[in-house]
Amino acid sequence: MTTQLKEQPSSFDADSNGWLIKAMVRSELLKLRKRRGLFWTTLTLSVGAVVVYFGVIELMHLISPATHGPAGGATDLSRAVTIMTLIGGTGAILVGATAGAGDASGIFRDLVATGRSRVALFLARIPGAIALYLPMIIVAYAITWLVTVSLAGTNPHATIGTLVQDGVVIVIAAVFNLILSLAVASLTLSMSTTIAILMAWQFIVQNLLINITYFGVYREGLPLSSIGTMLPKARGPVSSVSGESILVASLVLAVWTIVAIALGAYRTKTVDA
Repeated sequence: MTTQLKEQPSSFDADSNGWLIKAMVRSELLKLRKRRGLFWTTLTLSVGAVVVYFGVIELMHLISPATHGPAGGATDLSRAVTIMTLIGGTGAILVGATAGAGDASGIFRDLVATGRSRVALFLARIPGAIALYLPMIIVAYAITWLVTVSLAGTNPHATIGTLVQDGVVIVIAAVFNLILSLAVASLTLSMSTTIAILMAWQFIVQNLLINITYFGVYREGLPLSSIGTMLPKARGPVSSVSGESILVASLVLAVWTIVAIALGAYRTKTVDA
């Protein structure tokens, strides 16, 4: 009897904690979905960018088929991957910066006042932000897959292996950029500062560092190089350091992710509510 009485509260606590975590994640997702400007901007940067790209290519083909090929095939897949990796990464930065950049509405302060763990509140932001943005990336790539296969025409066809590999890397890149921006926003407590820093880092700084050969093997520590390494070598639409292995690239992204989450959690734990 005594053993049973002791076990029942622990079972209840586990169920209660599980429910609480789910509720916190749903709350974070709801807060992001209510930002209509954020939703439509990120949808445009992911799905919209791909639709516009393939639409323009196919329109040019219909107008002048002799000089412009159809919208499908391996070459246009490569360009679409570049769009989703870089421009789609911008959408991930916007979502992450919004999710992690403080508490303008005072909700975080109210939750802290109830005694909830600050670290748990920070960690709940990650799946909440992913739940908002990842479906957009998946839809964008589904459109890319459909166009690549169905409208290839006389263009060189992309293999199934390439299509699968590209899709996996695009998801990895989106999630990584989202977590990184969320962590940086938790450190700076400023959405605009976070976006400015990471946009410069994404499009300017990393490309410059990759092309400075003086840094040698240390350039493999750049996330952009790791993402480029993971993409099929036959095309390589994203800059990468020659000779970097998939194993090293995976470890680099894992280390960056772990460090970013740790710093973001620490900052959230110590910041004034």
